[in-house]
Amino acid sequence: MQRKFKLTIELVPSTVWFSSLHKMMDGKNWEQLKSSVYVREGRKCWICASAQSPLELHEFWEYDDTNHIQRLVGMHHLCRLCHMIKHIGLWCHTAKGLKTLNRIGLTREDLVKHFCRVNNCAEEDFLHHEEKAFKTWRERSKSNWTQDFGEFEKYLKR
Repeated sequence: MQRKFKLTIELVPSTVWFSSLHKMMDGKNWEQLKSSVYVREGRKCWICASAQSPLELHEFWEYDDTNHIQRLVGMHHLCRLCHMIKHIGLWCHTAKGLKTLNRIGLTREDLVKHFCRVNNCAEEDFLHHEEKAFKTWRERSKSNWTQDFGEFEKYLKR
């Protein structure tokens, strides 16, 4: 039986890397969106409720694996550790990410411990979840995706 975790790894298919609402919005509008979400969510991490700065705005996507549609379904502030878990491929599986982690005084073990604490699980559960996330990512990265920005379409600069 697959456990349902509160904090999950979300690996964006490589074929849509750098194609996000954040990348497509101008800086002023992005900051306004961040501020409105920040106020709405009570100035804390949407997943673990940490109020420790910095809080970072994260795009939540759903995937239609049959029609290859990536749909933006939400925007929420996350604490640094939750956000790093979401993008663990960058932070723990690239030289640049590992170097940056080291520079800011964090390790992969810190991220794994955070995942386990938030989800009340063992490291073995994390490793299984990470393996499954990368398997899904490899499969999704074989396809080109159509992006659907849903209710957030209005923020795009065209």
